[in-house]
Amino acid sequence: MKSLLSIGVGAGKSNAGKTTFIEKLIKHIKQTRSSLVIAVKYSKSSLYSSIITEDALLEKEGKDTARMKKAGADYVFWVKANEDDFPEICYQLYEQINSILPKDMQTVLIIEGNSLVREMKTDVIIFLKGNLKEHMKPSGQAIFERADLIIGENYSMEEVMAEIEKIEQKKIIEKLLKERSNDGKITCAEARKIAEELNVAYIEVGRVANELKIKIRKCELGCF
Repeated sequence: MKSLLSIGVGAGKSNAGKTTFIEKLIKHIKQTRSSLVIAVKYSKSSLYSSIITEDALLEKEGKDTARMKKAGADYVFWVKANEDDFPEICYQLYEQINSILPKDMQTVLIIEGNSLVREMKTDVIIFLKGNLKEHMKPSGQAIFERADLIIGENYSMEEVMAEIEKIEQKKIIEKLLKERSNDGKITCAEARKIAEELNVAYIEVGRVANELKIKIRKCELGCF
């Protein structure tokens, strides 16, 4: 079974430190998890569109893609797209990523670039806030409003990863509750089964069910 965690990294303006953050994130993941890491850099283009995978271009000195590769990313994609081609390029990127996902190993996909993060609907969205009083470009504002995690200058990567794992866990619970509920209701036995499958406390499943307004029926043990 393919297992993919996608993380989007955006900001309100250019030169906000996105690539530096991603370098640290990649290094931390490679040091603490047995995961394949795919990194994607998005650049808006006014001319042609392409998905660049050639090492000679990706590893050119000074490129953000070279920094991602050096940090330990197993695969790096550089996406360049104009407005007209953007939807098709996103579809092509999805197809290329899906073709390289290992079946029995977790993969972490890290995407840099506000528009691509939004279009690819990543599991977790991280926003580097910088100075929020400064003018924020529209694409940055859109990501800020949808961000799961807003990070300032002083952060611990251990704490960031812990928050990512909490967000990931909650979204998995949400997905399973929606799939297994019927007409906004789910049995106590099925809710307990979700908790046991994910090795989380019953109360965590109950909390997410409340947020989704899914009622747990036939509660036998007072777990929820």
